[in-house]
Amino acid sequence: MDADLILLDEISWEPFGGQTKGLLRKSLSSAAFPSGSKAAVILAGAGGEFPEHIDPYGHIFYVLEGQGEFLVDGAKVSLKKESALTVAAGTRHGYRNPGPEDLKLITLNIF
Repeated sequence: MDADLILLDEISWEPFGGQTKGLLRKSLSSAAFPSGSKAAVILAGAGGEFPEHIDPYGHIFYVLEGQGEFLVDGAKVSLKKESALTVAAGTRHGYRNPGPEDLKLITLNIF
């Protein structure tokens, strides 16, 4: 079978690292897909932030819990549970959790 079962409650949260603040992640793609695409669940505590940056690949962000403020080319976009945002490759973007409750989202990096 060419599939992997991932049980999120059996995966530890890991610090995201880099320039991020207050972010943890669980990888949903232990091995990168042939395209190089990756997926992860991100947990941003109150004040958690992924600073604005530019990537050579696109993104899909899907909010599972909480609310987040996303910046796309300087414009603010508010997302809440069960909303999604796509960001094209080469677009300046970032996000943060401005509220007191955790923000949990799925990120897909599309190469």
